[in-house]
Amino acid sequence: MNTRKLTKIVTFTMIFVAILGAIGAVFGVTIPDGSPVAANQLNAVTSNVIGIVQFICYAAAVIMLMYLGIKYITAAPEAKADIKKMAVYYVVGAILVFAAGTVLGIIQNVGCNITGA
Repeated sequence: MNTRKLTKIVTFTMIFVAILGAIGAVFGVTIPDGSPVAANQLNAVTSNVIGIVQFICYAAAVIMLMYLGIKYITAAPEAKADIKKMAVYYVVGAILVFAAGTVLGIIQNVGCNITGA
Protein backbone atom coordinates (compact mmCIF):
# COMPACT_ATOMS: atom_id res chain seq x y z
CA MET A 1 0.00 0.00 0.00
CA ASN A 2 1.48 3.33 -0.95
CA THR A 3 2.04 6.12 1.52
CA ARG A 4 -0.62 8.42 0.08
CA LYS A 5 -3.40 5.85 0.54
CA LEU A 6 -2.24 5.02 4.05
CA THR A 7 -2.17 8.72 4.98
CA LYS A 8 -5.71 9.19 3.66
CA ILE A 9 -6.98 6.15 5.56
CA VAL A 10 -5.39 7.22 8.86
CA THR A 11 -6.63 10.80 8.52
CA PHE A 12 -10.16 9.70 7.68
CA THR A 13 -10.21 7.27 10.60
CA MET A 14 -9.05 9.91 13.10
CA ILE A 15 -11.62 12.43 11.89
CA PHE A 16 -14.37 9.79 11.95
CA VAL A 17 -13.56 8.77 15.54
CA ALA A 18 -13.49 12.39 16.67
CA ILE A 19 -16.85 13.08 15.03
CA LEU A 20 -18.35 10.03 16.73
CA GLY A 21 -17.10 11.32 20.08
CA ALA A 22 -18.65 14.73 19.44
CA ILE A 23 -21.95 13.17 18.36
CA GLY A 24 -21.99 11.14 21.56
CA ALA A 25 -21.80 14.39 23.52
CA VAL A 26 -24.78 15.79 21.63
CA PHE A 27 -27.14 12.81 21.85
CA GLY A 28 -26.05 11.36 25.18
CA VAL A 29 -24.33 8.06 25.82
CA THR A 30 -25.01 5.25 28.25
CA ILE A 31 -22.41 2.91 29.63
CA PRO A 32 -22.92 -0.87 29.27
CA ASP A 33 -24.65 -1.34 32.64
CA GLY A 34 -27.41 1.04 31.52
CA SER A 35 -26.72 3.98 33.82
CA PRO A 36 -26.41 7.36 32.10
CA VAL A 37 -23.06 9.06 31.89
CA ALA A 38 -23.00 12.45 33.58
CA ALA A 39 -22.87 15.33 31.13
CA ASN A 40 -19.72 16.74 32.75
CA GLN A 41 -17.91 13.41 32.47
CA LEU A 42 -18.96 13.07 28.84
CA ASN A 43 -17.80 16.61 28.14
CA ALA A 44 -14.40 15.85 29.71
CA VAL A 45 -13.97 12.60 27.76
CA THR A 46 -15.04 14.22 24.50
CA SER A 47 -12.69 17.15 25.08
CA ASN A 48 -9.80 14.77 25.72
CA VAL A 49 -10.52 12.66 22.63
CA ILE A 50 -10.90 15.69 20.37
CA GLY A 51 -7.75 17.25 21.83
CA ILE A 52 -5.70 14.10 21.23
CA VAL A 53 -6.99 13.67 17.68
CA GLN A 54 -6.35 17.33 16.89
CA PHE A 55 -2.83 17.11 18.30
CA ILE A 56 -2.05 14.02 16.22
CA CYS A 57 -3.49 15.56 13.06
CA TYR A 58 -1.69 18.86 13.55
CA ALA A 59 1.58 17.09 14.32
CA ALA A 60 1.19 14.98 11.17
CA ALA A 61 0.59 18.14 9.12
CA VAL A 62 3.73 19.80 10.50
CA ILE A 63 5.82 16.66 9.97
CA MET A 64 4.59 16.37 6.38
CA LEU A 65 5.47 20.02 5.77
CA MET A 66 8.98 19.45 7.10
CA TYR A 67 9.30 16.29 4.98
CA LEU A 68 8.24 18.10 1.81
CA GLY A 69 10.58 21.00 2.58
CA ILE A 70 13.59 18.77 3.11
CA LYS A 71 12.72 16.72 0.05
CA TYR A 72 12.40 19.90 -2.05
CA ILE A 73 15.71 21.30 -0.84
CA THR A 74 17.62 18.09 -1.53
CA ALA A 75 15.90 17.20 -4.82
CA ALA A 76 17.38 17.48 -8.27
CA PRO A 77 15.92 20.21 -10.48
CA GLU A 78 13.92 17.67 -12.49
CA ALA A 79 12.24 16.24 -9.41
CA LYS A 80 11.20 19.61 -7.98
CA ALA A 81 8.13 19.77 -10.24
CA ASP A 82 6.81 16.53 -8.75
CA ILE A 83 7.37 17.84 -5.25
CA LYS A 84 5.46 21.02 -6.10
CA LYS A 85 2.52 18.85 -7.20
CA MET A 86 2.69 17.00 -3.87
CA ALA A 87 2.70 20.35 -2.08
CA VAL A 88 -0.69 21.19 -3.61
CA TYR A 89 -2.12 17.97 -2.15
CA TYR A 90 -0.50 18.81 1.17
CA VAL A 91 -2.09 22.27 1.30
CA VAL A 92 -5.55 20.84 0.54
CA GLY A 93 -5.08 18.12 3.17
CA ALA A 94 -3.81 20.57 5.79
CA ILE A 95 -6.79 22.86 5.20
CA LEU A 96 -9.15 19.90 5.61
CA VAL A 97 -7.44 18.80 8.84
CA PHE A 98 -7.58 22.26 10.40
CA ALA A 99 -11.17 22.76 9.25
CA ALA A 100 -12.18 19.38 10.70
CA GLY A 101 -10.65 20.37 14.04
CA THR A 102 -12.63 23.59 14.05
CA VAL A 103 -15.87 21.83 13.10
CA LEU A 104 -15.36 19.26 15.87
CA GLY A 105 -14.85 22.03 18.40
CA ILE A 106 -18.07 23.72 17.25
CA ILE A 107 -20.00 20.44 17.42
CA GLN A 108 -18.71 19.82 20.93
CA ASN A 109 -19.64 23.32 22.10
CA VAL A 110 -23.15 23.00 20.65
CA GLY A 111 -23.53 19.57 22.19
CA CYS A 112 -22.42 20.78 25.60
CA ASN A 113 -24.84 23.70 25.43
CA ILE A 114 -27.71 21.37 24.50
CA THR A 115 -26.95 18.80 27.22
CA GLY A 116 -26.34 21.52 29.80
CA ALA A 117 -22.77 20.48 30.59
